[in-house]
Amino acid sequence: MNGNDPASAKTDNTMRNAVERLHDLEAAINRGPVIYCIWRFAEGAPVEYISNNIVQWGYTPEDFMSGRKTWYGITHHDDIYRLQEEIRVNLKNNIPMFEQSYRVFNSKGEIRWIQDQTVFIYDRAGLVTHLQGSILDVSEQNQTRQILYETQNLYQTVFENAGTAIGIADQDRNILLGNKKMEELTGYTLAELTGEKRQWDSFITAPDVEMLKSQHKKRLAEPSKPPHQYDVRFITKGGGMKDIQLTATMIPGTQKSLVSILDITDRTQAEKELRESRERLQELLARSSDIIAVVDDQGIFQYVSPSVKKILDYDQSDLVGRSCLDFIHPDETETILTELKDLVLYQNTGIATEFRFRTAAGDWTYLEALGSNCLHNPAIRGIIINARDVTERKRLELQLLHSQKMEAVGRLAGGIAHDFNNILMGIQGYISLLLLKTDAVHTDFEKLINVQALVQSGADLTGKLLGFARGGRYELKATDINTLIARTVNLFGRTKKEIAVHQKYEKKPWTVEVDRVQIEQVILNLLVNAGQAMPQGGDIYVETKNVAVGRSSRAGNLEPGNYIKISITDTGLGMDEETRQKIFEPFFTTKEKVRGVGLGLASAFGIIKEHGGIITAASEPGKGTTFTIYLTTSDKEISKENYDVKATLTGDEAILLVDDESSIIEVCRDILASLGYKIFTAGSGREAVALYALNKEKIDLVLLDMIMPGLNGAETYNQLKSINPHVKVILSTGYSGSEEAQKILDRGCSGLIQKPFRIEDLSQKIRQVIDADAELQEKPGQNHADSMTVSASDPSDISPRRQ
Repeated sequence: MNGNDPASAKTDNTMRNAVERLHDLEAAINRGPVIYCIWRFAEGAPVEYISNNIVQWGYTPEDFMSGRKTWYGITHHDDIYRLQEEIRVNLKNNIPMFEQSYRVFNSKGEIRWIQDQTVFIYDRAGLVTHLQGSILDVSEQNQTRQILYETQNLYQTVFENAGTAIGIADQDRNILLGNKKMEELTGYTLAELTGEKRQWDSFITAPDVEMLKSQHKKRLAEPSKPPHQYDVRFITKGGGMKDIQLTATMIPGTQKSLVSILDITDRTQAEKELRESRERLQELLARSSDIIAVVDDQGIFQYVSPSVKKILDYDQSDLVGRSCLDFIHPDETETILTELKDLVLYQNTGIATEFRFRTAAGDWTYLEALGSNCLHNPAIRGIIINARDVTERKRLELQLLHSQKMEAVGRLAGGIAHDFNNILMGIQGYISLLLLKTDAVHTDFEKLINVQALVQSGADLTGKLLGFARGGRYELKATDINTLIARTVNLFGRTKKEIAVHQKYEKKPWTVEVDRVQIEQVILNLLVNAGQAMPQGGDIYVETKNVAVGRSSRAGNLEPGNYIKISITDTGLGMDEETRQKIFEPFFTTKEKVRGVGLGLASAFGIIKEHGGIITAASEPGKGTTFTIYLTTSDKEISKENYDVKATLTGDEAILLVDDESSIIEVCRDILASLGYKIFTAGSGREAVALYALNKEKIDLVLLDMIMPGLNGAETYNQLKSINPHVKVILSTGYSGSEEAQKILDRGCSGLIQKPFRIEDLSQKIRQVIDADAELQEKPGQNHADSMTVSASDPSDISPRRQ
């Protein structure tokens, strides 16, 4: 076709214009609230088109076009049969367009009400092939109608069942409506009240009628005038007299009045009861858990409730006549004085405040107080102070603040540890390879050993960071805490002959489920700290105890349940309160710079919290320190730990190595090849899944990195598991949240190894996982004689490449 043909150019231009208009139409649809959908008229009503504004419910068109979601799949199950029946009826009756109202679920599982205008689409033969829906979310409209309906019912119910007589009168004071209480109060039926054009002030005695009429005229002239109450005498149908309190107000937008009438005939009796209540009030003040006080405009105590004895240990006479400022902490005196002046200046204004108040013993107690100005009340003539002891709440707030600060720094520490461990993994890996090829007599052998020791020191440091970051608990095992602690204590005792360690263990301790290495690290850290607090020697007391915490217990602010309590007490130097509050903070230390970086107790704090427990410290200068740990218990059976000598084990199976760090891929590939394994490599989770899908019959084990961009370790494991439910996977990580790692292990993952790992650690972990299946057999047709590497960059390329 000639490109310069005018007819061809015109056709192309027309098509382009049509496409542009189609795009504009689709864009307009997607900007609007109406979702357009086309279903094929077939079983399950598969979606063949849906507009992009389906995103308002959290879905994408691809969810439905791909078949991942179906329309009936998001439709409320109680509505599906009705919808299908309506379609059949309308089709049978040749009704081409009809509306349906039903419920669907958005991506969050929330119910949305929709109005669906459905149209049958016919082919040339007149048969229905598709249904087109114009779908509008009417949840808000339904909710508004429901609220309006409920509001009307509410007002009607309140009016009819109010405890006060209520009536509505027109501008001439004729009663238009009244409630049951109005009938009871007047003695007239509602028909008698409304049918005879009875005016509401016709019940009032003569001295008050003219006053009420005058006030009514003023309200008509000034509708916005606030309601006013009138105490007047009232005549019932039977001629009885009552004292009432009448309130009349204009109904906005009308000339009608809302009148409420309260029977106050018993006021005299009420005044008598009020005197009695004052006596009761005195008793309540005496037994209250709050302090009620009255001070004058200078802050001098005029009255203090007897409860001050229970809370602050003062007698009332100790405070009355003295200034409240004399007992408030000096740092807060100026603030309280300013607030007191504000209270005096602004009458009837309440001011809430919080301050420290000296107790009779000289300690400081946190009080939360509300001051109310009643200086102009002749019955009080002072400022009422209602104060409550909130010392425990302040302690919990400080604890929460500390926990949040630790959480933030912990995330930073965890990220640093992850990156640093990956670097150490590369160094450790190459050292392991060099050591395999270096004889012990070689001049560089000792240097390599020293470098490896330095790498291990770095790994120990990141281990502390991981413990502090609460990301290092990976292998939970049911454990006898006595055995674990005794082993650690005995190890410590052999190095500290000048310290006497006294051990007292629960005879039958409840089982705990812990990472044994992590808890050993915590106990050892506490013992070392105790030893350093006693440079001249001393005593350490180690104790375990079963503790059942009930709902009324406040032990350590623990949730109700069973715990193992571990106490480690020393007779050392102790510490002041300021130091005690900082000891669990990262990088805080009282040691010289050459003796530590201040991660030991921060790491202990993180490890214990990650185990669902708490750790606290109590100390005073010169009186030693006690660390207390609470660990939750478990019903699992205790498994014994094996302490085999590490050896480097080899094999000839095929391993898929997955890591997003190219340096880790390179060094681990060389390590695995040196151990005799065949290697497949993948630089991402998606590559790993694709490669495994093609070679699952050849791959015996997957060594999977936990943290990767895109498809992370957990998601990759799930997809591998869907390909082969029996896939063997070892997680390899420099840092990961223990909860996520534990979830993967609980779902059947074979094991986990922490970076940086030595070649013997990796070799034993591999054999442990592969050899765990006693029925493992060499796969038919697989040749284990060659060592090969397969790149995930081209999953179809599985030709061997010699190392």
